[in-house]
Amino acid sequence: DGLLPNEQQLGAARILIIDDEESYVRGLEWLLRQARFQNLQGVTRSTRAREVFVGFQPDLVFLDLRMPELDGFAVLEQLRQSMSADEFLPVLAMTGYNEEETRRRALAAGATDFLGKPFDNTELLLRVKILLQTRFLYKQARDAQARQETPSSARKRRTASGKGSGPRSLG
Repeated sequence: DGLLPNEQQLGAARILIIDDEESYVRGLEWLLRQARFQNLQGVTRSTRAREVFVGFQPDLVFLDLRMPELDGFAVLEQLRQSMSADEFLPVLAMTGYNEEETRRRALAAGATDFLGKPFDNTELLLRVKILLQTRFLYKQARDAQARQETPSSARKRRTASGKGSGPRSLG
């Protein structure tokens, strides 16, 4: 029973694909299914991304940055607002405009990784595996911390971070 998730656990991961190009969504779904990922959801209308995200609760998000209506940066902001601040959710930003400024902006906005289109299938699958392993390790660490935490230590931690109930001492 190792720390890293096994192939079955990885294959059960929920992966959300947000891209206005139907052909990219279908192509990614096909590629991921070939790699034994079965729990996939695709969205081609960026205005529906948040609704699908909340209902699906993915472990990994593929996000196109250049879309009509809401672009990927606006969608990323919506997704981050829909999560708790201490949650780690890998977001793999994708675009055909693989410029340095776009990559920097995506990473600064909260994307975990960046991939230019067209992408290399092997590289994409390796990145998916690494991002999902990181997600599962984070969840294991968070769950272990929650099991070790006593009610009084949780209260102390919340108070120290300013999230406890009641007034805080200033000195």
